Amino acid sequence: MIDRDPPDTARRQPPPVLRTLGLLHGELRARHGLSLHDYLVLGALAEAEAEAEAEGRSGEGPVPVARLTALLRESGNRMSFVLKGLQAAGLIERDRRAGDRRTVEVTLTDAGRAGFTDAESTAQALLRRYLVASGRGTGTGAPPVTPPSAGPAAAASTCSPSPVCRCG
Repeated sequence: MIDRDPPDTARRQPPPVLRTLGLLHGELRARHGLSLHDYLVLGALAEAEAEAEAEGRSGEGPVPVARLTALLRESGNRMSFVLKGLQAAGLIERDRRAGDRRTVEVTLTDAGRAGFTDAESTAQALLRRYLVASGRGTGTGAPPVTPPSAGPAAAASTCSPSPVCRCG
């Protein structure tokens, strides 16, 4: 007896958005040493800074961890794990609020801002390439994609040596 997938499931591929998110995660890890979660946290912090600047407040206003947790809909344990890695990499600073020591606040460092800017460029280019171009984001299906890590240079390592990336 031969085990085979039924004909209708053998050709199924993940939806274009799912495939693109997987590619984005891999690309962020390979180029910037960031996971998708790391990227989202840095993005939320950068957005908070931009909002503060637009309102005429200092561009480096700290963001409470509880706000990040709610915004990204993560558990406190998962957020703490992500923030610990970002802090070890020098991309963020965590401090207790002066007036209320129970509240932990997070700010981007200069390295975090620069790292997010670079990662954002990578993310925008990849999303334009795989989702926006030719209406692929409409569920029409994406063409077969070779993951960025499939090249010969990636054979030695699939991830950059960064204290943030925990893909090992």
